[in-house]
Amino acid sequence: MLMPWARAAAQAADDTTAAMALYRKAASRFALARTIRAGFEQTLISPISKTPRISRGELLQRPPARFAFRFSDPAGDVVVANGEALWVYLPSTAKGQVMKLPRQVGGAFDVVARLLANPGDKNQVRVVPEADMVGGERVRLYALTPRAEGAPFQSAKVWVGADALVRQIEIEEPGGLRRRLRFTNMRLGVALPKNAFVFDVPPGVRIVDPAALMGGGVRKP
Repeated sequence: MLMPWARAAAQAADDTTAAMALYRKAASRFALARTIRAGFEQTLISPISKTPRISRGELLQRPPARFAFRFSDPAGDVVVANGEALWVYLPSTAKGQVMKLPRQVGGAFDVVARLLANPGDKNQVRVVPEADMVGGERVRLYALTPRAEGAPFQSAKVWVGADALVRQIEIEEPGGLRRRLRFTNMRLGVALPKNAFVFDVPPGVRIVDPAALMGGGVRKP
């Protein structure tokens, strides 16, 4: 017969094993998804102001290289990776211009994929044993730490529901900025709008292209 402390240790080990199995299932579901669609609420907390900045919108994704964050609040803001370039258009804070960045930069914005890809490979994943809730739902919480230098975040947290879908993520970037994304009504394998990953430069908006800037110019559409 096991002593009480031994039973507790065995139960904790079983719970950790089950929690890691759930995390790997979430990673697998995300990796195999043809499309992803979800509402999101983003909270940004600057290490300087400490005042949360909240925005909302819809995430559309077709892995591995296409995704779009289309904001409803502030309306008109959008971040689109179309497989060839990353477009960052934020008229709420940078009027009259759009950033056109190399396709590879899009990976830094694709935070869900970065946190779920190859569990235990690039990031050390630790199960947080304390129960947690997101939107009134009980979820499992995981703490991630990059295994190598140069990662786009210092630390991260991932909240996963019993259905192996991500409910929330939070990352702390190297500069101290904290970014939290809470997802609602996440659906995999659903139809997306035909123009989901299309970005048309609005009239009069200049394109800020780092490659062009290296050559000494800012292009206009």
